[in-house]
Amino acid sequence: MSFASILVLGASLASWALLLVTCRVILFAWPVDPWLFTLIQMMAGGIFLIAIAGRGKGFADALSDPFTWLYGGLRVATAAFFTAALTYTSTYNAAFLGIVSVPISLAVLWLILSRQPSRIELPGHCAVLFGFVFLAGSLDDGWRNPAIVLMILSELCVVASTLIAEFHPLNQTSDTRQRARLTGIMLLASAFVMLILATGFGFVAQWLPDLRSGIPETLTRMTDPSEVFNPALWISATLVGVVLRGPSLFLALKAIHHVRTEKYIAAMAGLPFLTFAMETLAVSFGWLAPSHSTQMTVFWGSVMTFGSLSVLIARSRKETVRHPHRETAPEATETNRH
Repeated sequence: MSFASILVLGASLASWALLLVTCRVILFAWPVDPWLFTLIQMMAGGIFLIAIAGRGKGFADALSDPFTWLYGGLRVATAAFFTAALTYTSTYNAAFLGIVSVPISLAVLWLILSRQPSRIELPGHCAVLFGFVFLAGSLDDGWRNPAIVLMILSELCVVASTLIAEFHPLNQTSDTRQRARLTGIMLLASAFVMLILATGFGFVAQWLPDLRSGIPETLTRMTDPSEVFNPALWISATLVGVVLRGPSLFLALKAIHHVRTEKYIAAMAGLPFLTFAMETLAVSFGWLAPSHSTQMTVFWGSVMTFGSLSVLIARSRKETVRHPHRETAPEATETNRH
């Protein structure tokens, strides 16, 4: 990888980690609804990016492109499956189980795009699967724990949304404003999908009480006026959306364009450890309550992380040999489609 690719990939990783920890700190300080908190972040970040980018070339195309809305739906599904998994296991376990996205991306891209992995990548993928099998087996109830299936579904959505971001026609550019515009529209699409789901669940909870027990309580709270009109919620969510949520997705789209899906997902395996390091710092300042993980979780999580990063290194070396003068992904024209 070129230095520019490494830089944007590292910036994306750090930005996501900072966003996750900041959200945890705020939710620890104020008992606001986490789904509504995320919804307002998406709206604020999206509106801000569109405002600074302006309604220029590609605005209508991004808004009408079905892949933009599919991306939004997949991002909401990713969060929903991950949140559901947390009812059955710890944040640490869920975060490390999520590294299974690396071999999932291999399988999906091989089947759909015929991107065959090199032999030097396979030991890394095997290490990830090896760690996943033993970590899953160490959970409460072992392989019967629903968190395993929920995290696999969540990571399938991650791979699919990353693939859409890689091939989205408006992300094939070096134009910062165009990418900012696309990022803003994607955030608004995600917020709209989340709002529709929350409204639907709220309607079901109110008018079909027999089905209420099957609906997550946090989703029904999104339509509660006492939650919606909480000033602390709006101020904190708007600031986080503008300062972190929007830039994080912008950097992610840029990184995916530079390094493609496989390497982006492999690099994101470092997110749990970076996040936990930032959380430890927050705990030392009293901003978060201490959280604990078992030695087995850390050990198998480390195995999976090591395997994922070895995949990243192997793929980077492979592409360096194949394209020794290639610095970044080739730019495409505005008219290119999926």
